[in-house]
Amino acid sequence: MKKTVLSIALALAAFQASAHDHSTHDHSGHDATAADTKTYHEVQTINDVLTVENARAKATIPGVKVSAGYMKITNDTDEPIRLVEAKSSIAKHTEIHRMFMRDSQMAMRKVDSLEIPANGSVELKPKDYHLMFMGVKDALEPGQEIKVTLVADNGEKFDVQLTVMPMTKY
Repeated sequence: MKKTVLSIALALAAFQASAHDHSTHDHSGHDATAADTKTYHEVQTINDVLTVENARAKATIPGVKVSAGYMKITNDTDEPIRLVEAKSSIAKHTEIHRMFMRDSQMAMRKVDSLEIPANGSVELKPKDYHLMFMGVKDALEPGQEIKVTLVADNGEKFDVQLTVMPMTKY
């Protein structure tokens, strides 16, 4: 277990390292892909219950089998919704995680549930709640679309489309 947590922590650190400072140079000589210019702000209404905005996942680094997913989820109902599971065919395991500080160190842990308040929102974002894809089966490339199913405690399923973004955009 400690080895798995360490591997995930190292992979996330590599994600952060890849988003380096561009103030001293530019990449104008590189070819821009559609994913480089995409804003990731499409709005998805799911089952007339949830609205999802800016759903995106990180491209994978060669040899690294983990990635993360982010989005803003809004509950359009008068009752809270408790998400208890995330599933995707792109990885062996897809979980809802939260990063937090423990003993002056950043730590990450799977959460049992994520409550979306009635008529409220929760944002899955870097260094906070996020989706964790572990054991990614094939490299995630910028511009690729992936499906994630979020499952509520009442069994209702919400299929969300995420766009894979370049390592420098999240």
